Order: sequence, then structure tokens, then C-alpha cells
Amino acid sequence: MSEPRSANAPTISIAYLQLLVEILGERGISADDLLADQPIDPALLEDSQARMSAQQWTRLILRALSLTNDPGLGYEYGLRMRPTVHGVLGYAAMSAATLRQAQEISARYTQVRQAGFSLTFHEDDAFGYLTLAERQPIPVMRRFFIENILLGIARGTAVLLGRSLAELPELEIWFDYPEPPHYAAWRERLPAVRFDQPHNLLRLPSACLALRPALADPLASQQAVALCERELALASDREADITSRVRSLLQTRDDGGYPALPAVAEQLCMSERTLKRKLQHQGTSFLLLLEEARRRDARHLLAHSGMPIRSVALQLGYDNPANFTRAFRRWTGEAPIEYRRRYTERPFIAD
Repeated sequence: MSEPRSANAPTISIAYLQLLVEILGERGISADDLLADQPIDPALLEDSQARMSAQQWTRLILRALSLTNDPGLGYEYGLRMRPTVHGVLGYAAMSAATLRQAQEISARYTQVRQAGFSLTFHEDDAFGYLTLAERQPIPVMRRFFIENILLGIARGTAVLLGRSLAELPELEIWFDYPEPPHYAAWRERLPAVRFDQPHNLLRLPSACLALRPALADPLASQQAVALCERELALASDREADITSRVRSLLQTRDDGGYPALPAVAEQLCMSERTLKRKLQHQGTSFLLLLEEARRRDARHLLAHSGMPIRSVALQLGYDNPANFTRAFRRWTGEAPIEYRRRYTERPFIAD
């Protein structure tokens, strides 16, 4: 079976590879050692505008882990991440008026730099959450990518505020997998970490979100955001063909639930197999889009309707309310009744 087009498309900045080369160089491992027998042109390292594919990046990470025999390389990489490695996105975040705005910028434009992941930002009464999610299943090196992205965001947050991570004890990172054996050796260098959580995310107290970044510059941020919008538009054009059309069709039916794959494929005048392939090429799947629709509608119905939770579950296509509760807890970290209770006392905050 051929690789998805998204895995072969050059969507990842070569700056991430340059940082990896820098880290390995300090360990006595040369760029030539890293790139030996790898499907990438070494000349790309000299081109700051170059991009590589997700497939190439994954193979390079596997090679780096083999050369270093270091399971904590994802931690090291994240802790060394500089906001400037993210290019125009990093500059937009660094010059934002507040940390909250920087988090919102990161969430909106992540796919410009990380096509395989999405970020969403939301707040409750006490905290702000930047949640990381895969746009499609990641069968290889999932933990490495999650670790380096979230730790990179954590370090970037500290840099924006002109602080060290040690000066942000209230910052937490959640991982959805068990604590690995090598974590103990890194504990003192990392921010507060929780394992076996329902989501992969970065959490900060709401009070921190109003802080002003050290390099806040409204005009510079506006210019950088405009460039991010331009890059996002290019990315959106690539996926608007099918992904957005499927999203528009995934609306709840009067009798509850959503149109099934065969019905959606029929409305788009294509076979189920073709639709699956096109969605895969665009880095997603019908099941992921269906879950996205359920998550969206669950939040809206719980916050804005008086429907009993059992009825909300049925409307979303869950015959068993317990299955809905488990899914909702996985999406948000809380039960539906807890989520609804928060919104009965204050205005709804979109996330």
C-alpha cells in the first residue's frame, strides 16, 4: 500500500532537522552520520526555506535514536526548542500582546509548521489549556513527537516571559501514556508532568495568560500573523477540497446520530474507498472527523440546551450514555455533568 500523500509531501521545515543536527553534534555525532543512507539531500541543511516530509522526518528521528541510544531524546529536543525555529509562527507568538494571545496564535497556526498535529486552546475558571491532538494516527515515534512538541511549547512559553522553566512552577504538561522508565533521570530538568492523563496538553493558570511577553510588539505581531494567515490559506486550500466538505455534511440527523460513511460518500458522488483515500491523503479520516463533530456538538448542547445528558448522548449517536461519558471525559478531562455545571453560572467560552 502506498504512503499517504501527506506523509510524502514536504510540509515540515528543515529548521527542525537543523536543531537535531545541532544536538547530535554536541554528542559527537555528525550530520553525515545522521543522514547516511537516509532519503534526504544533505544540501537541504543549508537552505532555511527548505522542507521535508513527515516520512523523512520520522526516519531521521529513528536514525537519531539508534545513534544515541537515548530514549530521552524527545525531552532533550523539546527543552532545546527555540521559538525562532518555528519561523514566522514563532515571531508572531513572541511579539503577541499577551501570553493568552500567543497561545491562541499557536493554536490557530500550528498546522503551518506541524501538519500532522492540531492544537486547541480553551480556558475554564482556573486554567488555560493548549491541547495537542494527532490529525491522523501516528504509528511510529508518537511519544517522541508529543514530548518534543509540548516541551518545546513549554520552553517557548518561558522564553516569551523572559523566565526559565524553573520560574514557572505552575506550568504543567500532561501525557496520555504511562510514565516511562527514563523519566526519573529527567525529572529535575522538566516542568511538572502528569502521566496517564486523558489528553496531551500544556496547562497554565489563567492569571499567567494575561502576562505580557518580553518582546511584545503589536505592529510586528500583526505583520507576522498576516504571514501566518497566508501560509494557513495555502494549507487550507489543500484540504478544503474534501475535508471541509465532509465536515459540512457531518451534522446531526433529526433522529439522532450523523450520516454514515456510505451516505456521505454518496452525497460527494464518490465511492467509500475513494473518500477514505482522499481523506487519508489530506491527513485525516472519516472517524476522526466524526469524532470532531461529536466533540463540537456535545459542547454546544451541554452548554446551550436543557436536554438531559441521556438525550444529548442519543442525539450524538450514542445508544449507551456511559459510552458518551467516557468519550467526553477523553475529549475534555471532565464528565458531561461537570462541564454543564460550569456553564450554568457564566457565559459560554468557545474553544
